[in-house]
Amino acid sequence: MANEVVMFKKIFKKLKEVELKEKGFEKRYPLKRVSAFEKKEEFKKIFLEQGERNLELMQKIPNRAKNMAYFDEIWKLEKRVKEIEDFRKAGGKVIGTFCNFVPEELIYAAGCLPIRICAGFYETIEIAEEILAKDICPLIKSSFGFKLVELPYFSLCDLVIIPTSCDGKKKLGEILSDYLEVWPLELPNTKDSSQSKEFWFQEIKIFKKRLEKLSGNEITFSKLKKAIELCHLRQVVFHRFDEIRQSTNPLISGRDALLVTQVSFFDDLRRWTEKTKKLCQELTENIKKNLGIYPAQTPRLLLTGSPIIWPNYKFLNIIEEFGGIVVGDTFCSGTQHLYNPVEIDEWVMEEMLKAIAERYLLPSICPCFIESNDRIDNLLQMVKDFKIDGVIYHQLRLCQLYDLEFYKVKQILNRENIPLLRIQTDYSQEDIEQIKTRVEAFLEMIKSKKYEFY
Repeated sequence: MANEVVMFKKIFKKLKEVELKEKGFEKRYPLKRVSAFEKKEEFKKIFLEQGERNLELMQKIPNRAKNMAYFDEIWKLEKRVKEIEDFRKAGGKVIGTFCNFVPEELIYAAGCLPIRICAGFYETIEIAEEILAKDICPLIKSSFGFKLVELPYFSLCDLVIIPTSCDGKKKLGEILSDYLEVWPLELPNTKDSSQSKEFWFQEIKIFKKRLEKLSGNEITFSKLKKAIELCHLRQVVFHRFDEIRQSTNPLISGRDALLVTQVSFFDDLRRWTEKTKKLCQELTENIKKNLGIYPAQTPRLLLTGSPIIWPNYKFLNIIEEFGGIVVGDTFCSGTQHLYNPVEIDEWVMEEMLKAIAERYLLPSICPCFIESNDRIDNLLQMVKDFKIDGVIYHQLRLCQLYDLEFYKVKQILNRENIPLLRIQTDYSQEDIEQIKTRVEAFLEMIKSKKYEFY
């Protein structure tokens, strides 16, 4: 094993500069571009209308926190888009990201702006299918459609970074590279071996050098330390937010919690941290005032599986309009996005880079890795911490990774006598009535058990 590690280090040392130059897509056979720019205003209007319909339901929730007003407004594009446009005019670089593997601390330290560009918008899928296969993940098609229509925030990106977390995203990266610069971020297949850790650490070091070249800014010790500390403050606030969701008297809906988290995908880092801190203060006061949003016997649900992205809230709306409340999730578009901070043992550059590499690899519970024991551990711990009555497994159709994982999750939850409902769906509205029927039956089953103790 030791000899293998030495061999890997030698290989990386020899190839590091070559990889820095060659990493990316060669584009020997570029494809003819497809554009749907003429539909931009039409689709933007539909996108905003869908969000407003979500808010109409969410704003009717009793005792809803007043500080949610900020998050209700900032997603509407106009204010934040203007800020990002001004940032670009001043020479700043905007970097679009997918998944949770892209180190934001390094992007901030380079003077750039990270924007998470995973999409949850059905209307852009049909346009994307002119190039992409119909039988692939709707999130990939929706996201690519955003680029074809040039909708924010995709339209503001100078380049996109795509981790190799699934086959669909790998090929998306190649196709996207005909439209803008794309950097693949290569993931190891396992997390815990010394070879995997070394491979990922070298990948992060290459990423740092590429950012410096792109931005023209050296990532110095002081810049990186400041970026780590700013992101850490955000995570401290988010930890408090997550703790509040564990309250036995529900204080915030799952829809609001996911909106708060996903606003962080594109919002100003300091402002999001301050606004979420104020929200937490209000929710803490509501605990003292006993101002819950639902009765105490409301079924407490944990969502796991494929990510849910705004404004595709059809599933969340059904759950919470039919008498359940989502108090926790394991989504990469939710709790997992902000939960784990960079932990620094020693404030020197090499150790800071190692800590960043570890933060974006080791805590991940993404099913893209060969083993998923950490994911099961996390799920069972959250069931205990959040006093969960039932788990709903949300699976986007044609998402093979979560499809393959379901059987294992089902067996383990059954063994623990934890009620489980699996919903396979996509971004369309065609299956709403079927989902309503199944969710309603699941909630009634949970309620019948809970009422025995009230």
